[in-house]
Amino acid sequence: MGNGFMLSWKPSSSPSISSVFKYRDRGTIINDILISVKNSGKGRKKTQIMQSANLNYLQMNKYLTYLMNCGFITVTEKQTYFITNKGAKFLQLVEFQKINSLR
Repeated sequence: MGNGFMLSWKPSSSPSISSVFKYRDRGTIINDILISVKNSGKGRKKTQIMQSANLNYLQMNKYLTYLMNCGFITVTEKQTYFITNKGAKFLQLVEFQKINSLR
């Protein structure tokens, strides 16, 4: 019409869904959470973990419960999360595995 704007859409130029959304596997998410908690000297609150690991509230709660049950993280009375020795060893194993896969 006469509004001065012209709309054009080219299906071939639009990005595919797989290139727009990057999905992470569970191992990557667990690794992201553990790194986030480890890198904080004073521990992390749920909101900080959620933001640094890019998770929603339900996902974060599921993973935190899992990591506590595995003994990889602990939580204080003030709801601050810390990595345990077992969690730190797990991170070392993951890094070692990454290095070996590059060979």
